[in-house]
Amino acid sequence: MDIKSIFILVCLLVFASAADGQMYDDYLGDGHDVGITVTSSRTTSGNLPQHTVTGSKHIIDLEGASRFLSQATMGANYEALEQLSQSNIETWISTQMNMTPNSFAAKYIEVFNDANTIINNDDDRTDYMSYTFYESLFENPDVLRQKIAFALSQIFVISPTNSTLNNRGFSASSYYDVLYLNAFGNYRDLLMEVTMHPAMGIYLSHFQNQKTDLVQGTSPDENYAREIMQLFSIGLFEMNNDGTHKRDADGNSIPTYDIEDIQEIAKVFTGLSGGDVSVPGSPHTFGRSVSSYDLTVPMKMFEDYHDKSEKIMIDGTVLPAGRAGMDDINDAIDILYEHDNVGPFISIRLIQQLVKSNPTPAYVNRVATVFNNNGQQVRGDMGAVIKAILLDPEARECSWIDDVKSGKLLQPMERLTNLFLAFDIATPSGRFYWKDESTLFPRVQQSFLASPTVFNFFSPFYAEKDIVQANEMISPEFQILHSTTGIHYLNIVEGALKRRPFDNYTRPSADNEGLRNNTSDAPTLDLTDEINLYNTMGLSALIDRLDIILSRGQLSAEVKTIIMDTINQNSNTLNFYGAENAVVDAIYYIMISPNYIILK
Repeated sequence: MDIKSIFILVCLLVFASAADGQMYDDYLGDGHDVGITVTSSRTTSGNLPQHTVTGSKHIIDLEGASRFLSQATMGANYEALEQLSQSNIETWISTQMNMTPNSFAAKYIEVFNDANTIINNDDDRTDYMSYTFYESLFENPDVLRQKIAFALSQIFVISPTNSTLNNRGFSASSYYDVLYLNAFGNYRDLLMEVTMHPAMGIYLSHFQNQKTDLVQGTSPDENYAREIMQLFSIGLFEMNNDGTHKRDADGNSIPTYDIEDIQEIAKVFTGLSGGDVSVPGSPHTFGRSVSSYDLTVPMKMFEDYHDKSEKIMIDGTVLPAGRAGMDDINDAIDILYEHDNVGPFISIRLIQQLVKSNPTPAYVNRVATVFNNNGQQVRGDMGAVIKAILLDPEARECSWIDDVKSGKLLQPMERLTNLFLAFDIATPSGRFYWKDESTLFPRVQQSFLASPTVFNFFSPFYAEKDIVQANEMISPEFQILHSTTGIHYLNIVEGALKRRPFDNYTRPSADNEGLRNNTSDAPTLDLTDEINLYNTMGLSALIDRLDIILSRGQLSAEVKTIIMDTINQNSNTLNFYGAENAVVDAIYYIMISPNYIILK
């Protein structure tokens, strides 16, 4: 059974009725144990339309362009598909990677200042982070960089809404800039900048982490030491270059580290505190309150609080006693960066985010080989890795589309941004202030930079137990797809199409303390071309166009027939059912179909 069939079994998606989607209260449980369960890192027991590719150099037609842009962007309109179909993928990738990035942190400041012209309130609100994300997404042309930054944010996780970072948007936006600006840079630089950023330091508690002092009762916190290995670099088990586990003489997977390794590297990440103070001229010392520091600049080493003892790294390297703290950190980062696991580790994570949940070992090996050497003796070239992922035969060749292990479930946020970008979302003010944490996360368990834990919204190892796990596959995004989120998704899409895409928070509250939904500034989707096509060419032409825009030309004949029969029935039996109703219903039915939601 392939992943598309699995989705049909799991999700309650019914489009044979013209009735509005309903929210029911009589479901069993709240999502069947909603949440993320992850084994601690110290415990180690515990895989077609025709003509997708039509020529050399990946010159593609509209269906192929749609499929590629579904992997490489957060959404694209028909014009973008046409433009790509007249060029080639390599040129598109090079153009995207050569674009000068716009600072996410600078955009946050712009949003912050703009919001405060409305409410005259200078609170550093985490809400503004989501406003900044969607403003950037809907306005900026560097769509590949934005997709990669979004993917990296689910690997190098922080969650301002669920930690001490709440209402520290300047720091969080500065951290997101690390991911955004390093999207095509070197992995070693990325790992170092993530390590040294105060947002990560606060989130994973190596900010003001101290050496062992029996008098003061302090000892190194092990949190970041654990997660930099498990989640950011080498994973739990030693891997071959193709991502398969190495085995010991008894056939067991070999752990990459143990508790002693965690304790040793924890000593490395001691002595770090704020890199600068928030009030110029005030004392710059180690143990001040978090709010006393400028949390947008890298942390600073305070040698008196750094553990100066000898440290033994996971590869047996000994860091001698008495060294400067930053020398320890740089060497530790180098040791992790050079580990054989890093290439397959980051390759698998990014392939899962962009292309498919179950890449073959051969796919992983090809990408990891590029990580190890980009062809110019450079290790860790993220731009080369991204290009290798997107151009690989498993991502591009037609024969892979119908492979039973191909495909991935589109994340809830991606499904909605696809809709908004496909139909040129706009607002009267030009602002896109979507407070998605309160309006989206409770319903589908995902919103921008709001993971409930450091392990992301869903585990990369999650496998639906009855079918997926039984077939030795994984289905990460299915961890947040269940009876509750499935019904909510139906209603969200219907509301986006029939009422408004989302509430736009551009109106001051009565007490001037925050922003509220502004119905006079509601977002709209541009369906003009689709309505005109329906009026001039008919329903079949409309469905064909929407199939290309939304579902990559992969709508089955059966699904097309169901949609067309339903719309024809609506047109014949419902009063005031015009072209716009037909277009909206067609989009809705496609977006709740497995052909759309499963990216293959």
